[in-house]
Amino acid sequence: MEIDRLNARAQHLRAQNGELGDQEVQLPHVHYGVREGDLIAFTEQHRPRGRPRVENGTRGQITGIHDRGGVTIALDGSDRHVRLDPDDLDSIRLAYAQHVYRQQGTTVERSVIVTGGWQTSKETAYVEATRARHGTEWYIARDELGEHGQDHVRVRRLAEHMRNSRAQTPSIVHRERAGPDWSPSFDPLRIRSLLPENQLPARTLHRERAGHDVGLGR
Repeated sequence: MEIDRLNARAQHLRAQNGELGDQEVQLPHVHYGVREGDLIAFTEQHRPRGRPRVENGTRGQITGIHDRGGVTIALDGSDRHVRLDPDDLDSIRLAYAQHVYRQQGTTVERSVIVTGGWQTSKETAYVEATRARHGTEWYIARDELGEHGQDHVRVRRLAEHMRNSRAQTPSIVHRERAGPDWSPSFDPLRIRSLLPENQLPARTLHRERAGHDVGLGR
């Protein structure tokens, strides 16, 4: 996976510069481990016993490696530290490189963007361009560069991708198409057979009494 390769490369460069600890704990399901100083992100919820859960997408930094293979993580945006046992390490990954959808809402000092693939759109380009405080560097994915990376229209093609919207429309904005047997008093859950009239939902009573033909999705 490209993101795993980028993460491993970033970690290697930091280790060469002496920015990481020497001891490493291997992560399951990926080809790299983590060291003290590494930046990580949770890829699923973590529920420590007796403490508030850690949400999927939470970022942090490894602050300790334990003799039995566990780690301690300082969570971003708080003073909280979380200890993970070896059996819980599958809930974290390195966070030097992440997919654009995981970066929504994140703010960083600088960012490096690899873009131009089939998922490029107006929405993803906006997220990519607005994450960094002090600078963003753009790189076009190798698959989009043409023969030997000399495709002279590659930036124009990138601009065309960025103009296309891939926004999804929520179902609530669409009107329902009523079937031939539907009426405002139709009660698919048979609420009326379970509750007396004075306990029926107010909106249901209002629709039936007023005879309103409600067409918006719920």
